[in-house]
Amino acid sequence: NGLTDLDMELASFLRKKQNTLPIRVAVNKCESEKKGLLQTAAFWRLGLGEPLPVSAFHGVGTAELLESIFDGISDMGTAAPGFGTKAEQLIAAKAAMKSKSKELLEGEDETDAYLRQYGLGTTVENSMRRYEETLASMEHQKFEEINVAIVGRPNVGKSSLLNTLFGGVRAIVADFPGTTRDSIDALMERPSKPGSNDPPTIYRFVDTAGIRRKSKIDFGTEFFMVNRALRAIRRSDVTLLMMDATAGVTEQDRILAQKISDDGRACVVLCNKWDAVVDKDSKTYDTSVKYVREELGVVRWAPIIFLSAATGQRVGKIYSAVDAAVKAHRKRVSTAILNEVLRDAILWQPPPSKRNGSSAKIYYCNQVSTRPPTIVVFCNDAKLISDNYKRYLDRKFRESLDGFEATPIRWIFRGRRLRDVSRARNMNGRPGDGGSGKSYPFPQSH
Repeated sequence: NGLTDLDMELASFLRKKQNTLPIRVAVNKCESEKKGLLQTAAFWRLGLGEPLPVSAFHGVGTAELLESIFDGISDMGTAAPGFGTKAEQLIAAKAAMKSKSKELLEGEDETDAYLRQYGLGTTVENSMRRYEETLASMEHQKFEEINVAIVGRPNVGKSSLLNTLFGGVRAIVADFPGTTRDSIDALMERPSKPGSNDPPTIYRFVDTAGIRRKSKIDFGTEFFMVNRALRAIRRSDVTLLMMDATAGVTEQDRILAQKISDDGRACVVLCNKWDAVVDKDSKTYDTSVKYVREELGVVRWAPIIFLSAATGQRVGKIYSAVDAAVKAHRKRVSTAILNEVLRDAILWQPPPSKRNGSSAKIYYCNQVSTRPPTIVVFCNDAKLISDNYKRYLDRKFRESLDGFEATPIRWIFRGRRLRDVSRARNMNGRPGDGGSGKSYPFPQSH
């Protein structure tokens, strides 16, 4: 398409950053290597240096572009300390392995230089070892990312929170709802504590579009916006449920909380615009926490933070809450401790009986997975366990065990199989009758 007015406007903005950031001009759709320089000639007018012809589809010129970017970052020193050192070590070790020069390299004698020409000797072995060690260190430097989704109703301050967390403009913010149309991912590396050997923590914050009631969503742009937001919840490790402190808990907030719980995601409830709440006193905070827990009973286990994305009040507490939620989401408890808590819960309140006299018998439990913690309870008949008793067990386990404050616990009640039941009923009998008979302690004596 050639040079456009929008290209000139962007270049005018970028020229102001030339002294602080390395800027490269890449001209795409230049498939021909011979005509590439001719096709990029018009882009010299941008005043940003030499335009580089590239082809994103065929990969033409991408290597030269990466080398130019690397040189620019190294020359201006805009990267973190130690940037590119491992790449330089990798290049040097690879060059030493392939070197056929008769000149002596650093740390070798004439014998090593002679053997190096034939791919032998101490120099080649050391170069191969350095190459493998450097390559292995680059592969092991990949840290796990913690996916954090920011969800909520429209215009509750999700994009403002993202900008406050990163200290800059990462998302467009406006006073009217519906500004964010698509999910925005932003990576953040949080260094470990001073004096600690722990690796840095990598957060991937996902700012999603506001989710309205399903009856108000028409098929179109908003329909796909909401689907992307719901998809962000499913692929997140921790979900930040954001609400408006001045509006209170709405029905849509309860629906989103139910969605987070059903998907098994760890959750932190954020009440934004706390600075706009008037007539606050010493009891306002405790009263608000009690109110939110009563209204959002499905995520009553989630920690609550009252903050202000506009002023930055208590925004720093999000990191510790997210770390604790991730730890709880991946927590595993031994079978012995789980059954001890289960036994105490049953002794305190046994499972209720039905009107026909049948009652549930719980044998033992076991944790089978994490993310979220999943506990399987073995009983005689899963249909005899009521929902109220399931909630009672969930509450007793949270009271007795530490570390489940920010994650749902998935309960699976498994009854005895019909084969086991029939085997238990027919286990006694006379010899040779196939196991049938009356359930006497010693049936042969009758």
